[in-house]
Amino acid sequence: MSQQMPYAPAPPVAPQQPKNGMGTTALVLGIIGLVLTVTILFFWLGGLLGLLALIFGIIGLGKVKKGEATNKGASLTGVILGAISVVAAAAILVFTVLLVDKAAEDLSKELDKLEKDAAATAPKDPGAEGEAPKDGELLALGDGMEFDDGLVATVTDVKKYTPDEFAVGHEAGNDAYEVTVEINNGSDATVDLALGTVEATAGEEGTPAESIIDADSLGMFEGSVTAGKKTTQTFGFSVPKGTTNLVLEVSPSFDYESVFWDVKL
Repeated sequence: MSQQMPYAPAPPVAPQQPKNGMGTTALVLGIIGLVLTVTILFFWLGGLLGLLALIFGIIGLGKVKKGEATNKGASLTGVILGAISVVAAAAILVFTVLLVDKAAEDLSKELDKLEKDAAATAPKDPGAEGEAPKDGELLALGDGMEFDDGLVATVTDVKKYTPDEFAVGHEAGNDAYEVTVEINNGSDATVDLALGTVEATAGEEGTPAESIIDADSLGMFEGSVTAGKKTTQTFGFSVPKGTTNLVLEVSPSFDYESVFWDVKL
């Protein structure tokens, strides 16, 4: 009889090492993410790490379910910490945006208030209250002067002209100039111009210029101007030949201070 050879026993199978890397990583990232989030300054980085912890933790739990990993507690803790970090970071972001928006709104209001206060305390333009400008600040031809009540006086034109044959006040050998003044009534009441005047001085020496009375000029304002309306009136002046400039003093009415224009001829 033949003798059977005995079979050699199979070598023992080495146990498979658990794949716990994902769960461990999730736990570490979750802890770091939460710490960074609560520091506020680096909440955005904490939220990013928390998101990664959430992802790795879910993967780790999947491996535990398949029997490939054994650290269910670490994976679950990583998921929880990651979720808390993400939610906290999102809340801090929303709060920060609202805080910045509120600060910007408050700053805008404060700047508006400062601008209004500055405008209220700033010096007014020359003649803005009917006062004569200081030396070197005389108004120029075409400049308008607004009074407190909204009435605006403007010297719009100065030109040579020929007085009619019945004119009074024009001296032979002098030049005659016609001055056009516009009164725009921006106030809420009718303004009586009957006592308003326009006077002039000629040249650097300030020689008084004689008013010319003729068909085009009576030497003073006429009538009145209702609210929201305007009137244009002309005034004649006789000045020595060679005069290079006129300083015009305009007072629309008895209730208004005089304002001055320096007009080059």
